[in-house]
Amino acid sequence: MMRFWEQHAGEYKKTLSLSIPVIIAQAGQITVGLIDNVMIGQLGTIPLAAASFTNTLFNLVLIFGMGYSFALTPLIGKSWGEKDHHSVGSWIKNGLMANAFMGVALALLLIILYVFMPYMGQPQSVLQPSRDYLAILISSVIPMMVFYGYKQFAEGIGDTKTAMKIMLWANVVNTVGNYMFMYGRFGAPEMGLTGAGIGTLLARIFMAIAFIILFYKNQKYKLFTELYNQASFCWTKFIQVVKLGIPLGGQIVMEACAFGLCAIMMGWVSEIGMAAHQIAITLSTLGFMIYQGLGSGTTIRVSHYKGANNKEGIIRATKTAMNLMYVYCAFSVILFVGARNILPLMFTTDTTVVQLAAQMLIVCGVFQLVDGIQIVLVGTLRGFADARIPVIITFISYFIVSLPFSYMSAFVWGFGAVGIWFGFPVGLVVCSALFQMRYKYILRKI
Repeated sequence: MMRFWEQHAGEYKKTLSLSIPVIIAQAGQITVGLIDNVMIGQLGTIPLAAASFTNTLFNLVLIFGMGYSFALTPLIGKSWGEKDHHSVGSWIKNGLMANAFMGVALALLLIILYVFMPYMGQPQSVLQPSRDYLAILISSVIPMMVFYGYKQFAEGIGDTKTAMKIMLWANVVNTVGNYMFMYGRFGAPEMGLTGAGIGTLLARIFMAIAFIILFYKNQKYKLFTELYNQASFCWTKFIQVVKLGIPLGGQIVMEACAFGLCAIMMGWVSEIGMAAHQIAITLSTLGFMIYQGLGSGTTIRVSHYKGANNKEGIIRATKTAMNLMYVYCAFSVILFVGARNILPLMFTTDTTVVQLAAQMLIVCGVFQLVDGIQIVLVGTLRGFADARIPVIITFISYFIVSLPFSYMSAFVWGFGAVGIWFGFPVGLVVCSALFQMRYKYILRKI
């Protein structure tokens, strides 16, 4: 045991040092989302409904953009592992340009959605505040994509702390901006829901500018600034980032759409089912947040080992993340199953909703293991810059297996609202098995 620890302690420390800042940053994002909803809720029912409608449209676009930016990490990580500094500089320049290009494309897409909002069947009372809110959020897309570009560059060289710090400070900027412009404090005009959009815009501009300043002024980035300045535009590398980023973004959007469709199916059952689902899915993000952090750390380690052509390192990095995932998975299962009747009480005192949410949390506990496995393996495959096959696997797992199984369980086999959750573990088992096959296939080729 001691010899095992001596051989692998370094890998565990490096994986945790990379993963923990990502987890903290994600926790910060979840927290600021809760704060936003609480502050908007103080404005009344109509602003809250308008924010919900707008965020449903905007978040899918933003999730795609975030996934698209992931392409930069394995490309830079591989070159960094190869100690090919010239390529690192070229990937930084062309990757940032590809991210800015996608920011413009996503902003144009949102403008089209803005034009068609009146034809989406929403109440007139909600429509105008929704459009005003979206108009501000559209302006935040380009600075957000610029930030993601710098964030993924930093992760490619093994720096996850800088983005974490910027995101935490951005949460402060967002909250203060909301307070000023939503409620008219510190001499600012009272703008209601539009003020919440301004708070978000200010935070995202801050994130982009903060990383740009650090990139040019922070001593630890001096080498990369020089490499960036020496590099020139390369159409081939620009296209490679785009071709890798689009399926990565599509993969994350598919997952989000699958869970969104399950929420729609809950509406076909009852209001109680919708409420219980919202509680259970919110709690399940506790597990997802940790697994996603481990997956990001795995991507970085695998991309570096791939660049160094170190097959044993790739295997070790993946196993290390898996072992850490198993530990947290055990904790999650105990929490979700053992406290299933207590956790929902944080959201409601309605006993019917609490009982249904408790049943869903049992299912949540069941799929923690396969969920953790597939997220870590996705991180490994992303480290290989492998995206085309994983996006097909994701489509099969969620849309061919999981969603039909959820529908059958709920409406054909008579399990009702909790039956919709039965599709999650089934789809995730298929997903994790196919990702495992893909991982082994790529390993054999190295």
